[in-house]
Amino acid sequence: MKYLNNIYGNPTMSAIIAEGFLTRLGFGMVGFALPLFAMHLGMNLAEVGMLYVLRTVSVLMVKPVMGWAADRFGAKHTLVFAVIMRCLVGFLFIFAALPWHLYAIRILSGAITAARDPSASSLIAEHGDKKNMASTFAWYVTAREIGKSLGYGLCGLLITAMGGYRLVFIIAFITSLTALITVIRYVRKDIKEKTEYEADAPIASKEEIQPPDYRMRLLHYAGFGLMITLIADMMRGFFPIIAIQYAHLSEAEAGIAASASSIFVLIGGPLFGWLSDNVSRKLALGTRSFANIFSSLLYIFFPSFSGFLMARVIDDTGKAAFRPAWGSMLAELSENQPSRRGRTLSYVDSASTLGEMIGPMIAGLLLAGFGIPAMLGVRAALSVIVELQAIYVTKR
Repeated sequence: MKYLNNIYGNPTMSAIIAEGFLTRLGFGMVGFALPLFAMHLGMNLAEVGMLYVLRTVSVLMVKPVMGWAADRFGAKHTLVFAVIMRCLVGFLFIFAALPWHLYAIRILSGAITAARDPSASSLIAEHGDKKNMASTFAWYVTAREIGKSLGYGLCGLLITAMGGYRLVFIIAFITSLTALITVIRYVRKDIKEKTEYEADAPIASKEEIQPPDYRMRLLHYAGFGLMITLIADMMRGFFPIIAIQYAHLSEAEAGIAASASSIFVLIGGPLFGWLSDNVSRKLALGTRSFANIFSSLLYIFFPSFSGFLMARVIDDTGKAAFRPAWGSMLAELSENQPSRRGRTLSYVDSASTLGEMIGPMIAGLLLAGFGIPAMLGVRAALSVIVELQAIYVTKR
């Protein structure tokens, strides 16, 4: 396909996709190991949830500033800075030995995510194939999800075989270092361009060069991003614990269940990207909520290896459907003002980050107070609301 050549024949796009895979491979391992390592250090479920809350607060505070920095200094520079700092985080995890070490590292990790995500999205929106933007984001998201899934599986096997966590953190450091070399070597600097609004207005205020419905669309997108992320992140960090304590899986089985869905992401990501570009963006977005509902029900009623495997496949297929369409919508929105692309993306990302903070908080409280089935039931109920929200957003 021609658009594949536009992606993989483009050194910048290939490097960004490689960076996404390598980063998620290493920190997918960290993400799987972190809640187990935290409990190994004596932390309870509420304290584990706080690890995710602190990271998210850090992201929320720093991301608007980093969106401005990406516009001011260039997205490549902020991406390089973020990957350098991610190497530092991987290095610090190797020597973490006390709960407060994890709290401090998670705060730093949040600031890094705030720098990385708007920069990578901005570079994709700028260098990607404009006619097939959802497909372009699909390959990027697919690489990230496969990296994360493989990281989960490898981590579960390593913990089972080695009985420790240090090797996991060493591998995360090495993959981050490789990602850094890739970004420095192959990612090009930003391309500066003007939109029709900017080019036709010789002397105009920021209000005058914005499309009439820009702020309203930004508000609706932010609200949708908040809710969809809140629901998705109710499982973030808790999957290994739920799999082991509720379904009585071993660490290796939990890791395999988390990683086996990568084959469906590999197929589904590009497929749903094409679907969003050529058939229906609404269908691609709506699949995410249906996946949340059905996966939650499977987790509740089929607490076994096969049940959790199927639930995870459905969950990750929903992600594969949603993210390309969502990335395409955000790229389309940011095209209205390329000089403010980083800030536009960071505003919506900040709302999603708020969802990342609220989701684990709600999940942790429900788990501690009412148990695993109650938490998953609330997740399914909220997904129904977000399905209606997806229909409204795609009508605009």
